[in-house]
Amino acid sequence: MGLFKSKEEKEQEKQAKMQQWLEDRNLEDLSEDDYAQVDRIKTELWGTGFLGALNNIAASDKDLQRNMQNILLGISEQNWLLIKQNDKLAKQNEEIIKLLKDKN
Repeated sequence: MGLFKSKEEKEQEKQAKMQQWLEDRNLEDLSEDDYAQVDRIKTELWGTGFLGALNNIAASDKDLQRNMQNILLGISEQNWLLIKQNDKLAKQNEEIIKLLKDKN
């Protein structure tokens, strides 16, 4: 038994945690693109992204400005996801309307 986990084991553990996090929010049926974007949102909001890691090294928890930066990055990612989903819904609605008009 090794002291350290392999890269594959770490990735499997990360995926399992992410899957549980998604299930807790009823988001388990996301497309691959949406999954990747939600993962980025979670990473930014938790401050574990690249900038978050730098903040933890370079600053203490008292540094509100850097914590706010992580939150704003997460919110920005959420906004992109919402825009993408709204666009998809609008296109689906247009297609439904066209089908209904063609049927009549």
